[in-house]
Amino acid sequence: MRRMDRPPPLRGGAVRGLLLGAAVGAVLVACGYGPLATHGAPAGGRQLSVGAITNETMRPGVQGIVAAALLRQLRLHGVLRTSDAGAPDLILSGGVTAYLNEPIAFDRQDIGRRFRVRVTLSSTLVGRVDGKVRFHETIMGEAYYTAGVGAVSTRNAEDEALQFAAQDLASKLVARLLEEW
Repeated sequence: MRRMDRPPPLRGGAVRGLLLGAAVGAVLVACGYGPLATHGAPAGGRQLSVGAITNETMRPGVQGIVAAALLRQLRLHGVLRTSDAGAPDLILSGGVTAYLNEPIAFDRQDIGRRFRVRVTLSSTLVGRVDGKVRFHETIMGEAYYTAGVGAVSTRNAEDEALQFAAQDLASKLVARLLEEW
């Protein structure tokens, strides 16, 4: 007589498929993918577009780095409107008003070894239909780096710190945007 209280055993291919599916799901969740509702999308489905970010500093290209970091954060939180989805509800614009690279620690010869990079963005959020300014704020992002042995390694460390400072700034700005909703 055959026992019916146990399900039939899984074959090797089925077990591998289940494990592979679980691994892929874990990777997708870790990379930030998921349903829009889990990312804190704004209530009411408000969407925004980003206008050109200007550069008012002496550091060339800083506006592009800040804009890229900002777009990444907005996509991550699901509030960025694609051009084929229609007109956005809100328009975000701004300008990088300050770039500061200052030494904060020195060696015995009084040469800077540790530095802080600060990037400041003046941002404005405007309603597309009514033109009403929702907020106008200045937000700053910062990061640190240690000078390398030569000029090239120091420049690379500064560039990497700029990327981190831009990401810090973008995270703060998007958090502020989500507070508005």
